[in-house]
Amino acid sequence: MYCTNCGRKLPEDGSPCVCRRQPAQPEQQTYTQPVQPQQNYGAPAQNFQAPPQYYAQPPVQYPVQRPITPVHGVLKSFFASPLFLITAILFSVNLLFQIIASLFPQDPAYIVNQIYSNLPYEMQFIISPGDLYSALSDAQSGTTVGTVIGMLITGGLMAAAYWITYISAKNPSVPAAKTAGLTIMKVFSIINLVVMSFAEVLCVVLAVIFGVALAGNDYGYMDEMMSVIFVFLIAACIIGFVVLIFEIIYEAKVIKMLNSAKNAMLTGMIPNKASMFVAVICFISAAVSFFSVFGDAVLYGWIRVPLGLTSVALNVLYGLLVLQFNKMLKNAGMAR
Repeated sequence: MYCTNCGRKLPEDGSPCVCRRQPAQPEQQTYTQPVQPQQNYGAPAQNFQAPPQYYAQPPVQYPVQRPITPVHGVLKSFFASPLFLITAILFSVNLLFQIIASLFPQDPAYIVNQIYSNLPYEMQFIISPGDLYSALSDAQSGTTVGTVIGMLITGGLMAAAYWITYISAKNPSVPAAKTAGLTIMKVFSIINLVVMSFAEVLCVVLAVIFGVALAGNDYGYMDEMMSVIFVFLIAACIIGFVVLIFEIIYEAKVIKMLNSAKNAMLTGMIPNKASMFVAVICFISAAVSFFSVFGDAVLYGWIRVPLGLTSVALNVLYGLLVLQFNKMLKNAGMAR
């Protein structure tokens, strides 16, 4: 018999084949050389992703979002109050009356007659009625158009300032009122301050020149009357000078108030209290304007009466606005 494994002849004693007793040979491992990647020099690399390039970009400016504070709510309540609305309406009506009064000036002859009827008999020889009539006629004809245009520009901007402030404060979707209206008011207050300062200097210069001219002349039998006129004019200059000083202080206080309110609307910081000096001057101006209404009616006609009455009401409202502003700050615990 032969081995079915190796084909050898099996031993006769029945023992297994020699191949069965040999140790198993380890399997030969086949070594395969790894494939080297082909390098193609001079050709661009395939499937290569370049890293992203970061270029310097200009910084983006975003608007600064200021926090909304209780101050914004107090200021919105003030500028949306019925008192501020009435002031805006009355200012617009007063502007309309100013334009009407400028378009229909009084006859210069009537004004001259009214002036001469109130002058002492001795002074009527000093001022010529014809010269006064000519001066008034030239002034009216030369300034009517310019006055109306000036009123439309300045008065229209001021009226717009009131309405911009009120409408923005009344808008519930806006957390803070706009400051454009306060900016316009501040600009006009600065202009008034500059004009009045110039008028103060001019008043002093004219008073000195006029005083020197009167003191250096000999008027003979009219010396006594000219002395009285000289004293009267000097007193008028002094009073006018004092009034101008108070008006300059008034405008400076108004500018300070507007600056404080505008800064509070921008930053949310507590504003300063409004100056009581401004309120007092407003009430005094209302009283003076009330008594001057009748004089204007006699001198210029009854067309000036509505203008005078609205001016009186406006001065009263300005004073009340100052008081209301301070009261609202006090009630909110922000008075300082």
